[in-house]
Amino acid sequence: MVAVLFLSIGSASAAQWDVGSDQIYTNIQSAIDSTNTLDGDVINVHNGTYLEDVIVNKKLTLQANLGDEVEIKPNNIGFTIVNDSTGDGSGSIIDGFIINNPHNGIGINISADNCIVKNNEINGGKTGIVVSGGNITLLGNIISGQSENGIVGNLSHGFFNVSGNYIANLFGKGIVNGVTISTNGSLTDFNFIGNTLSNISAPSGAIFGLQLGKSKGAGGNPEVANVTNLIINGNVITGFSALSAIMGMELVSNSNSTLISSNEISFLQGSTKSSVYSLEAAIVGNGMVTISKNRIYNIIAEQQAVGIVTPTLGNLKLEDNQIFSISKANASVAMLGLGLLYNATLKNNSISNITSPSIAAGIVGTAMDHLDMIYNTINGVHGANDVSMVAAGFNTTEIFGNNLEGHGSGIGIVICSANGTIKYNRIVNYDYYIQNFLFSNFGPSIDEMLKPLDDAIKKHPELEPILKPIRDDLNKLFHQLENSNTNAYYNWYGTNNPDNSKFFAGNGTLNYYPWLVLNIKANPSTIRVGESSTITANVYHDAANGDHSPDAVLFFSGPKVTFNTNLGNLGSKSVTVPWVNGLATTFLRADEGAGIATVTASDYEIVQTSVNIQGTPNFTNATPTTGTIRMEDTGLPLTGMVIAILLILGGLISVQKTINYVCGGFKPPYIQM
Repeated sequence: MVAVLFLSIGSASAAQWDVGSDQIYTNIQSAIDSTNTLDGDVINVHNGTYLEDVIVNKKLTLQANLGDEVEIKPNNIGFTIVNDSTGDGSGSIIDGFIINNPHNGIGINISADNCIVKNNEINGGKTGIVVSGGNITLLGNIISGQSENGIVGNLSHGFFNVSGNYIANLFGKGIVNGVTISTNGSLTDFNFIGNTLSNISAPSGAIFGLQLGKSKGAGGNPEVANVTNLIINGNVITGFSALSAIMGMELVSNSNSTLISSNEISFLQGSTKSSVYSLEAAIVGNGMVTISKNRIYNIIAEQQAVGIVTPTLGNLKLEDNQIFSISKANASVAMLGLGLLYNATLKNNSISNITSPSIAAGIVGTAMDHLDMIYNTINGVHGANDVSMVAAGFNTTEIFGNNLEGHGSGIGIVICSANGTIKYNRIVNYDYYIQNFLFSNFGPSIDEMLKPLDDAIKKHPELEPILKPIRDDLNKLFHQLENSNTNAYYNWYGTNNPDNSKFFAGNGTLNYYPWLVLNIKANPSTIRVGESSTITANVYHDAANGDHSPDAVLFFSGPKVTFNTNLGNLGSKSVTVPWVNGLATTFLRADEGAGIATVTASDYEIVQTSVNIQGTPNFTNATPTTGTIRMEDTGLPLTGMVIAILLILGGLISVQKTINYVCGGFKPPYIQM
């Protein structure tokens, strides 16, 4: 009996009040304001159009009746959930409404805590949803047709979860934001998961798809968001066009744990004098930053077009990202990973079709401590001045297992490190395979870079005690950068006899002998008609006859080896297969009768072996005959090479911007609005 009594009391405390033309309440506000309606009750709204601005000042669930179409047509704001002198709507739920805003209207405005807004359709107006307070969840809403913002948040505490929302068809004259979030306190968690931002246009302004922490324009320091744990996962950002600037994602946060994963960003197109940054994450917390499995493509701008740029103060991992088709900008860059204090790992990223009439770059990696650039694949980086990989590990640098292919000119790798190791990479079809960094090759001299400090000391001698130590430290650092000591043994250059002129030591040391050589083998080398032989090409041996097959797991994979035969077939007379850890394999089938099959393998260099195909069942294995056919000279002469570190220190990411990152004064690349 006691149990039944408690159940009855619990049931009575959560009453449902129905609203509709034939219900007790004919409008939503009267149901909320009724003295009979208590915290925890449900306002169930039936089919119809409601011409009202609803204020929620109790803890209520407001829901569209199941299966009904419930339209709200407000004068200003569809639903306002407040925590003020009129009452407290904290803990309320808004579920399943269609809100058609007036021209400057807002769909839902939440200033209370612990609220859930889900499954609503918000059309038109200035802004879809405005959020403050904390512990807010936005789930499965459709927000469309706004002129300024899809979602605006200024959170003070707790968590903010934004999941499964669809924000589309925004069109405005100035700056248009899909989702823009700042903090006036500290969030434990910001989770932005499974959302779609699509078809946003600013023909006379700029676009921010997802913005966390506000940049305050080109002349101001960023407003860093206080978020302990940041997860940006599984979102789609596509179909943006703007006059001046586009940021697909701009994340400025002091998070201790950051995961940006499995997002797809595509078809961002800037117009006159535009800069387009697909994903920028400036994370100034000291924890791990992981940016993985993102897919970025079809990015167009006039000035700067960038796939991913990530300055971080913690350890950085950039892994398994795919970036392709960045074009037309004066500087087109796929990826910049900047570990400003600690370690950076750039691993297993795929980069292709990065083009520019001027400067093009594949992957740029920087770490103040240790830098790993491993197992990346880069091809199709093409500009008047281009480089596939730039590595600046100010302590130690390891570059192995990468597959880099040029277009006959440009630079494969530029390295800037006191202790750099480059091995087991494929670096083919470049004017320069490897260069140690030298300022005079890539932009301003050291004296020119220090001149602003020298001038400041002369103009303000009273500041010399402050500025002189900074000037001396920078001078020391810059000269250290010009003295790279690089061991580049055991790389494959597309030739068994690479040209010494394609290596540049600068002011440091660059040891590149012995290099890897291409070999081919048939096993068995004698077969009979109807049998097959396994044909393998590998680069496991170096020019000094060293065997590196025990290190196969460290070797590059990816494009490509072409096999040909004059007798029998390999599936056809010619097949192209990828490298797998420095090894490529095919099968010769003896299906054309007896004779000597000459099988070749080519990866710029061409090598050959013979297979004795016998017409009788008896045969003996024979030692394969091998030979080398020299590759043709390819490539264009190097002219006006001003690239690589210039991307960091000059044209794309200026010294000032890099310093500003470190000092908390980041100046974004887009123009002042």
